Amino acid sequence: MFCDTCHWYTAGEKICPHCGAVQSPKKAKDMFNLPGDVSVLDDKLINTPVPVPKPAAPPPQGIKFCVRCGTGASIASRFCSRCGAPLK
Repeated sequence: MFCDTCHWYTAGEKICPHCGAVQSPKKAKDMFNLPGDVSVLDDKLINTPVPVPKPAAPPPQGIKFCVRCGTGASIASRFCSRCGAPLK
């Protein structure tokens, strides 16, 4: 929570440790916001559905990837052409 007067962090105390001002009680959803800020816990934001990303397409057959640098290589390759790491 922040002080109503000086905006110092009060940690929920009833009297501000910085300026001594008496604090008004705050709702749980507003305890980390400065006065006038929009709460991240507002009902509008809480009830908004989160878009689900589409799953990535599987890699094409016949290609493997280097575990060190991620470079693609043919299935027959034994070493990465970019970093030289052994391919499994």
